[in-house]
Amino acid sequence: MFRESRYRLAWSVSVLLLLGFLASSISSYYVSRNNVRQTITESSLPLTSDNIYSVIQRDLLQPIFISSMMANDAFLREWTLGGEKNPEQMQRYLDEIRREYDTVTSFFVSETTRNYYYWDGILKQVAEDEPRDIWYFRVREMQAPFEINVDYDMANRDTMTIFVNYRVFDFEGNFIGAAGTGLTVNRVNELIEEYERRFGREIFFVDREGTIVVSPEKSGLSQLGHIQNVPGLAAHAEFLLGENTATLQYERDGEIYFLNSRFVPELDWYLMVDQTENQLLASLRETLLLNIALAIVLTAVVAFVCIVTINRHHRKLESRNDELSRMNVEIQRQKVALEQSSRSLESANSSLAALNREKDDFLGIVAHDLRNPLSGVIGLTEEIRLHLPATDEQLHEYLSDIRTSGYEMLELISDILTVSSIENFQGPINLEDCNWNRLASDARDRFTAQAAGKKIHLEMRLLAPPETSVPTRETWLTICLNNLVSNAIKYAPHGTRVIIETTSSADGSSFELRVRDQGPGIPPHELEHIFEKFRRSSSIPTGGESSSGLGLYIVRKMCQRLGATVSVDSELGVGSCFIIRHPLHKNQTI
Repeated sequence: MFRESRYRLAWSVSVLLLLGFLASSISSYYVSRNNVRQTITESSLPLTSDNIYSVIQRDLLQPIFISSMMANDAFLREWTLGGEKNPEQMQRYLDEIRREYDTVTSFFVSETTRNYYYWDGILKQVAEDEPRDIWYFRVREMQAPFEINVDYDMANRDTMTIFVNYRVFDFEGNFIGAAGTGLTVNRVNELIEEYERRFGREIFFVDREGTIVVSPEKSGLSQLGHIQNVPGLAAHAEFLLGENTATLQYERDGEIYFLNSRFVPELDWYLMVDQTENQLLASLRETLLLNIALAIVLTAVVAFVCIVTINRHHRKLESRNDELSRMNVEIQRQKVALEQSSRSLESANSSLAALNREKDDFLGIVAHDLRNPLSGVIGLTEEIRLHLPATDEQLHEYLSDIRTSGYEMLELISDILTVSSIENFQGPINLEDCNWNRLASDARDRFTAQAAGKKIHLEMRLLAPPETSVPTRETWLTICLNNLVSNAIKYAPHGTRVIIETTSSADGSSFELRVRDQGPGIPPHELEHIFEKFRRSSSIPTGGESSSGLGLYIVRKMCQRLGATVSVDSELGVGSCFIIRHPLHKNQTI
């Protein structure tokens, strides 16, 4: 009797569990279906449209930049104002633009001669009564500096091309022509096929009249010609073409489709993205069937486990007690083993620390002992240069290379010795008063000649009060500032500015040294690693200078020991600003 009631309880629990699984799975399916429908119309499809639009805008930025560069190019304007002599020069210029920046086409139309120059010569002369030349006279009269339009490229077998047409003015502001580049529409087709593969959705473009202008060949939409010929969309065509963004649901070929439309002003087209409901719900149906199958399997397993568990409950209790005793013994044994391993690791760490100190000592000794021979080599090269005939240019060049390499090795050795001294320095630091503005002025004086060699203007802005004095270690702070100014000059283009600036915080608790440049900037992914040892930026010094990768590491280590901080703000194409923030220490040692 007891055994029958026990089994009855197990089966009752299993049936209730199965019903609960089924109810949960079915309700989850319907809730998920509604959520998916809502998500696809409110979020997923619009997000896909936004992604494609962003990529199209990104790919248009380069042709706009190139066209702007051409419109402001001194050669192009001087050649035009000089009477357009030697057209081969313009042909070579346009061909170089096309090959250098990998554009589909590059062109220039002169207002004086109406010649249409392109990378392979003179294509034609534009005329006001020629329909295919309307674009030029529209550009001539417009107020904006450039326009983007889609047209057929006569120079490329009438391929549909996205043109950037830029107005060109002479040095007095008079209109002298139009220049620009082109981006093939095939690139848009590639983007569409890529996004269709990624998102499993159908993507196509239509113009303001509703004509399907771009769509993947496999979709078959291009054969329909107009969205009114797409089954189910005829009734919605006016609505789609009258809104900047629109979302709707329609039926086509027996299936329900969800469609999102947005207007792309740069192309004067509408971007259409749609997806079938069956695609959306297929995974949900598979999940529902899988959940039902899992529910049946799990219910059977639960029923079996319940019965077996009840039958063996008492035996397992006894067995469990024995097992716990054995586990306790094993735990004690493992604890002893872990303690032994911990002691071994501590010993190994001590050995590694000793080896690391030996390595640092060895590097310091080697670097120090290399200084004298290198100085001798540099001195000998100078002595030889003084006694060589001035006509032996090649030997003078070899000696100059030897001297340059020697100085680079001396700089590297100096950095290695500095790193070694900083890493091995463990004692307290005795501070001395350092005038903040004088430190910046001395740095400017030290690097004025180096900056002048690259025609860089070394500017100083002393915003801190003249009497500002900070307790610090002046020799270390001088090394830090030297490294920052040297790097700024090293990476700054010729003819730009490098600014050394001093300032203080509003509450007077800290002071700042800033070094700004107008260099290429530091890529965002490199900023968090820029102060690491032997870390070099991907930017290339503008004068071919060398870099050991230790300068910024030295700056960070010295600032840390002085209780200061160093940071960097950088923007690609604008420049970088390195900032040393030094606190006002109350004690004379740290």
